Amino acid sequence: MLGSSVRASTNHRQHFFFENPSLLSSLRHISSSKSNGNANRHSFTVSYLVNKCGFSLKSALEASKRVHYEIPHKPDSLLSFFKDHGFSENQTLKLTRKCPELLLYNPDKTLLPKLEFLYSKGVSTADVAKIISFYPWILRCSLENQLVPTFDFLKNWFPNDTIVQVFKSTPLVLQLNPVTVKYISQILRDNGVPDKNIVMLVRSHPKTLLLSPKKFNMVLCKVRKMGLDPCKTQFVVAILALTSMSRSTWEKKIDVYRRWGLSHEEILAAFAKSPWFMTLSEEKVVAVMDLFVNKLGWESSFIAKNPTLVSYSLEKRLTPRASVLQFLVSQGLIEKSFRSTTFFIASENKFLQQFINQRAESTQILKLYQEKLNLSR
Repeated sequence: MLGSSVRASTNHRQHFFFENPSLLSSLRHISSSKSNGNANRHSFTVSYLVNKCGFSLKSALEASKRVHYEIPHKPDSLLSFFKDHGFSENQTLKLTRKCPELLLYNPDKTLLPKLEFLYSKGVSTADVAKIISFYPWILRCSLENQLVPTFDFLKNWFPNDTIVQVFKSTPLVLQLNPVTVKYISQILRDNGVPDKNIVMLVRSHPKTLLLSPKKFNMVLCKVRKMGLDPCKTQFVVAILALTSMSRSTWEKKIDVYRRWGLSHEEILAAFAKSPWFMTLSEEKVVAVMDLFVNKLGWESSFIAKNPTLVSYSLEKRLTPRASVLQFLVSQGLIEKSFRSTTFFIASENKFLQQFINQRAESTQILKLYQEKLNLSR
């Protein structure tokens, strides 16, 4: 029996290398740096990941540092397990590429109870396959110590008919630590944040709740010092913005705005009004400020006082409307000193009605506007 097992293992290796002979030259270095037994196991793992799971050679070599097997029985059983539970081939390959460690798991003992738990909570077979293929790390969580208590904790925040929807849209919530989330939630409540805004934080940005309580407290204190009202949504959004970037990134963005003549106080005031003001890329900030300051001649301080302007799409909103404004000014139809947030933030219908359709030159202006819009498509 042992001899036949060895021959089977050897045949499988030969089969994989025959399917992809380029692997031979790429893996020769393995045998020179490892013992013969380890080299065989390592090379077989790599060839399996490439041929059966669609890994690139580079990613297979990286994954083989964490997963090892000599014969395909165990990984084959995992692939069959997912197929038997409604996963398409594409979904199975997708999840194994994201989390190759799953190929080492005992499917019936370790994975099946977790799938059954999700089924029992009302998640359909199709949705489980979709969720797991998107975020397979859930299967690495302990059922008793993580998934069950976290799901039970979330029931306190969301009605039974929506909790499944929350999980489907943000599967990361099941990896939250109930103790940490409870602590952070209480801190927010003690600081006057309404439950509805805490729910928004849990549902929309669960990664924020993966922070340590100490770091979360530091961010909370910083937001409070900026004078934001805890009762308003901006307070939570400011927390999200600050936790999404490092201190060095924050300072770089401060520098970008300062290059356009804004003071540190003006930048912080703008952030307090619209926290997304500091989450935009440097390229986006430069392009928007260039449009308003250099092309339209507006003061940078006006943008700081109306920071939501920066968040709109350049191609689909700001540039096309700026071209209309430039035309109106050039024709003497609007004063050069004209400053209005409404011009840029108004809905499409309101913008057309108020600034284009009522004018004698409406046909010419509308053509110009639509040409600029078409360039963005």
